[in-house]
Amino acid sequence: MRNILASLVLGLSLCVVPVLAQSHDTIRDAQQALKDKGYDPGPIDGINGPLTRAAVRNYQQKENIDVDGRLGPKTLDNLGVKHAGAGTEFNEAGENVKHSYGTGAKDMGQGTKEAGSELKHGEVVDGAKDFGKGVGHGVAKMAVGTGHAVKNVAKGSKTAVTGDTSTHH
Repeated sequence: MRNILASLVLGLSLCVVPVLAQSHDTIRDAQQALKDKGYDPGPIDGINGPLTRAAVRNYQQKENIDVDGRLGPKTLDNLGVKHAGAGTEFNEAGENVKHSYGTGAKDMGQGTKEAGSELKHGEVVDGAKDFGKGVGHGVAKMAVGTGHAVKNVAKGSKTAVTGDTSTHH
C-alpha cells in the first residue's frame, strides 16, 4: 500500500510541477510583451492557452529562437520578462548561428540550382541574376543570425563577468 501511495504522489508531482513552474504573473508579463511587439496572445489573462502559444511560436520564428511555442528561459529573456543565465545566452548564440547559416545556405543552394538551370538553357544573364539573388538572400539571413548571436554573447559575457541579471536589453 505504501508503494502504491508513493507512486501516486510521485506521479502527481511530476504532472503538477510543470504547470506550477511558471506563475500567472510571468505568463501575463509575457503576453503583454508579445502584444507590445505586435503578436496577438489573446487576452492578457496569465493563462498559456493556444493563442498565447501561437503568438510565442510566431515570435520565436521571427527572432531565430527554437520554435517550440513554450515560454522557456530564452524566449522569456528575449521578451525582456525574465533574465536567462549566461549559459543560456551562450547556447542561444550558437543556435542563432546554426539556424541562420542553415537557412542561408539553403537559399544560396537554391539560387545556384536556378542559375545552373538558366545557364543550361543559355540564359547567362538570368542565371547570374538567380545566383546573385540566392547568395544575397542567404547572406542576409546569415547576417541576421550573426547579429542575434553577437547580442546574446555580449549579454552572456556581461552576466558572467558582472553577475548583472537585469532584463535591460
